[in-house]
Formats: sequence, structure tokens, C-alpha cells
Amino acid sequence: MKNPNGQINISAATRRAIFDKIMSHADFMGVFQGGNNEDQNIVDFLKMIWDLPTMPSEDPRFKNAEADARQHLVNNDDWNLTYTFEQRFNLLAGDVRYFVKFVEACVSPFVRSNADEIKQYVNEINPLLNNDNCELAIEDYIDEKPHFIIKSGTGFTFERKDINSSRFRIYVDKLGNNKPCFYLKSILWDDYGHKTSFDLQYIDQEGNYSSVGRVKICKKNENKTIDVIPKSFTSLNFDYCSLGQDTSYYSKIKRILGDDTMVFLYAMKDAAAYSRISDDFENDLGFRHSLLRDNSADTALNLGRYVLAGFDPDDRVNFTYKTRLAYAPNFDFNIKFDFGKINQEDNFNRVIAIIGENGVGKTSLLSNLAKSIAKQQKDCFLPHYPLFTKVVAASYSMFDRFYDIDARAFNFEYCGMHNNEGGLMNQEQLKARHIRNAETINALNRGLNLKNFLGNILPDNMLDGLFEEGIETKFKYDVYEDYYGKMSSGQTMLTNLIIDITANVRSNCLIMIDEPEVHLHPNAITQIINVVNLVCERFSSCCIMATHSPLVIQSLLSRNVLIMERDIDGMPIVRQMRIESLGENLTTINEEIFSNGQREKYYRRLIEKAVEGKRNMDQVLQELQNGDLPMSLTSYMLIDKYLNHD
Repeated sequence: MKNPNGQINISAATRRAIFDKIMSHADFMGVFQGGNNEDQNIVDFLKMIWDLPTMPSEDPRFKNAEADARQHLVNNDDWNLTYTFEQRFNLLAGDVRYFVKFVEACVSPFVRSNADEIKQYVNEINPLLNNDNCELAIEDYIDEKPHFIIKSGTGFTFERKDINSSRFRIYVDKLGNNKPCFYLKSILWDDYGHKTSFDLQYIDQEGNYSSVGRVKICKKNENKTIDVIPKSFTSLNFDYCSLGQDTSYYSKIKRILGDDTMVFLYAMKDAAAYSRISDDFENDLGFRHSLLRDNSADTALNLGRYVLAGFDPDDRVNFTYKTRLAYAPNFDFNIKFDFGKINQEDNFNRVIAIIGENGVGKTSLLSNLAKSIAKQQKDCFLPHYPLFTKVVAASYSMFDRFYDIDARAFNFEYCGMHNNEGGLMNQEQLKARHIRNAETINALNRGLNLKNFLGNILPDNMLDGLFEEGIETKFKYDVYEDYYGKMSSGQTMLTNLIIDITANVRSNCLIMIDEPEVHLHPNAITQIINVVNLVCERFSSCCIMATHSPLVIQSLLSRNVLIMERDIDGMPIVRQMRIESLGENLTTINEEIFSNGQREKYYRRLIEKAVEGKRNMDQVLQELQNGDLPMSLTSYMLIDKYLNHD
């Protein structure tokens, strides 16, 4: 008998039987099985069950349970699975919710490789769960694979639900007598001539109201939805499309309706829940200019389905990427990107820098990654394809390869010097792009954002002239065009880059920047890191930079720096900093990243030669020192070392 709202209780005997059954499979962790420190591994699997970063470590050397587990499960491999699950994390005797998460993780579409494999596990586990009157039941489908959760009761079907028979009546602006029901209150907000906004509330059997949130509804070839939408209905027809304006809209509906969620969203013709509806309205002006006007709506469209399925969208942007570089065509190069929780306000991991010498493949890596995301090459990612709403690839290098990415099925934008044919843009093409970006910034009401970003670069007297203040702050491109002759080439490049990104970024976006230091003086390099951080914070997004500049690294935490190198066999490798880079001395950063014992540094050779035939420090300084300028501590130490070598 089904009892979807009942309490889930799983006895100790049932937990043990299920645990032993799952552990009898050598591959129960699926895509996390056998990963090394760079790949997705058992620690990432454990993070699907427990919030390891907030749990204390039992090893005094480490600050949290994640670092503890990584040391003992990946680096040292001195915890076995029985100890890990039964003793360290108390899976069998602890809170039942963690056991539920463990079972659901083992059959998750993000862990198992195909639907048949998922159902095999479910068929083995459900007879054991039935002993305690609960069962793994289909909640939804993710990437055409069933997503199961444990529900109280038995006899749930493996088939998709009938989504055509909603039992809820939906009233518009005037509440009727049916309860429970939903109530849409129209909002007279104008999106460039489109009036589509409503506030949605749920009224239960006793007449209690629960706010769901803002939703926009459009109808094909209509500008004012309130004039055409039925005054009450159980289901809209396919001329309509709706979209919640942030992800909380979907989590609230799920909390209120439970198993009836997808039925209701189908009645509303929701674009986030049903991709076919989204595809059908892709070119509709009301959908593009009104329903998708806000960044949070963009996020809801792309991530709403995963919120409904109970997955944290933040976890869907951290991944390991597998690719092959031109100089190592037969070698799978894996690199892990962890941006933390990009929807969390105080996230310090939004910007990741990849640094290394010329020829290690940084630019190729970025190009390959952009192409794999844009072409949705899901087999290149572990444990899952990342859920970015858009990729913005920016470069002012003549050698970037972003321009030739064909991304018709994905929201991808190239901002750089090349045209579609691979040649350099002429002045007319550049101007056309700049004008288009200016129009987009004003249309999306991002003038104030742009002003705040450019405030880190331009002087106040120049900045104020670029914007028209009013109800909305407008960017004046004609004034900006006049400023071109007054700006340095580096200043112009940096300003154009920020304008490009501001026009094209979306919430939960991945920004990729190749060699941001090109044409920039040192102070401008540090400024661009600051601005990119501000952009990522404002739009809940993240950024990957390929760079040669230690100034970029000096502005980032060491955990957000990836060093690309070639090993002794010439194969690409990636490692992390062995020192804390944030605020570190540039010489120290240079030594850490670029030092190679087989390559003699010029300044070492110069000092060694200057020491030859000298008896003391004063004689060496007399030859090397420039007037009263003091020598660096590093140089003093080297001189002393060579003088006292004997």
C-alpha cells in the first residue's frame, strides 16, 4: 500500500542486509570507483551523503572531515570500506537519513552509468526495504535515466506518471470555491511591452495560504497574458508556457505537492520541468524578453529540473574533465575543477587559474573544455556533465581557438579578436559587436553593474560621463567611442573585455579567459582579477583563467591555482601549489611555478660569474649594485653562498 507522506523507518537488521548486498558489488560507487586524487573518487561519493566540509576531523592535522577522508582514503589508502562506513561515519547505527542518502546515491543517475544498472540495484534492494514498508520509487527521469528515492509504502510503479490529469484547479485574480487549489495574482510589470508576471500561492483544504513565488506565463503571439489566460483552469494548452523566476519556486512546489509536483507543472506548461515546452518557445519574443529577462530565471530554466529531483545545483558545476592535448594524442589528461558552492555568497573559490610555461597546453585545454561543454560531450566529464547556463569565452590573444567552436545547441558566446572565418576582426566588425553589447547591457538593465565594474579601472571623471543616471542607469556607447583616443591600448582592451563579459554573462555561467595579462601593465592585471571576482559574485558564476602571470596567482588562494607541467616523459601533468599563493612574494611564486632544476636561471649565472675572483661581499656589490639601490635578499643569499662555497 502506498503511503508517500509516511515516516521512513529502516530497522538495524534491514540496514545491515541492504549494506551487505550493496557492498557485494565491487563497483557500487559507480563513476566514483577507483578514482585518484585528481579524479572524482570515494571522497566525492561520501560528499553525496554527508556534508564533509562542515564536519570535524578526527585527525588533528586536518581542519574538517573532507581533508581527513582525503588523506586516509586517497593519499594513504589506510581506511578500508568497512571502517569508513560503519565506524568513521556510523552509517548503520546513525541517523536514518544518512542511510537513505547512501542507498539513493548507489542508484543515482549521477553514479550509475545506465538505466539497466540502476534497475538491477533497485530490484535487489527493494525486497529488503519492503520488510520495513518502504521502497525505492521513481521520482523523475534525469538524462533519460530513472531517479529513485526511498518512499514509505510499497507497490510503486516503475513507469512514468500520467501527467495529463491534474487534480488542482488554478484560479486567476479571483479565488473560487475549490480547495485545495492554486491562486495566480497578476502583477502589472512591463517587460518591453510584455506583461506576463504573476504571484503564485497555494491554498490547502483548510484555507491556509502558502506563497510559492513569482512565475511568468506567456502565450504565443500575445503581449499581455492577463487578457487571454482563462480565469480558472486545471491545465493550460500548448499555446502557453510558464517559468518560475528562481529555483526556490520549484523547491517550494516540491515541498507542497510531493508526488503531484510534475503533474501540476505539466498543467502549467512549465519550461524548466519539460524541455519540450522550452524548445517549442525558444524563439518566442515573450519567452526570450520577458520570461528569461532576469538572471535568476535563466538559472531556474537550466537547473529547475535538478532542484525538483532533489539535487543541489551547486554540486553540478564541480567536475573532472578528460581530454587529449595535441602533443600527447594518445594520453587521457584529467583535470579537476572545484568552484565550491557558486550560489553561496561568501564563496572564495569562484576563480580558478591554470598557469604553466609555454607549450604545456593551457590554451588547448581551455579550447577543448569550451568545445566539450558546448557540444555536450558528456563522456568527457566525471561524475557528470556540468550544469552551466552558458559559457562565455574571452581572449584578446591572436592565438586563441575559441572562435571556431560551433555551439548551435548550447548557449555559448565568444568574445575576442577573431571573426567566424578565423581572421582578425576589422574595425567595422568590432564596432558592430560593441554596439550590440551596449544595447544588450541597457536592455538587461545592467548599466549600474557595468559602472560598478568599470569603477575599478577608469577615473571618476571618465566614468561619470559614460552613464546616464535615471530610473535605470544607461551605458552611453557614443561617449565611450569618443574615449577611445584618450585610453591606452591596455586600458581599452581591459574595458572592452569587461563590457563583453557584462553583456553576455548569465547566472550560473562559466567564464573562460585566456591570458588576461596580454597588453596589461601589472596594476591592471590585479584589477582584472578583482573585477572578474565581482562579476562572478554578482551573477553566481565562476571563471577559469589560463595565464603566465604570477600577479594573477598572487591574487588567488593556492587551492584555486592549478599548475600545468610536462613530466620527464613529456606527458602533461597538473599539480597544486605547495605554498600559499595569496599575497606571497612574486619571486617565491615564480620559483614555485617555473623553477626547474635542469634549467639554469640567468640571474644565478650572472651572480656566479660576478663572484669569480672576488674575496668579499663589498667587491661583488660594487660590480652589481646600481648606485644606492639595495640588492634583493635572494641576491644577497646567493652571493654569500657562492663566496663561501669552499
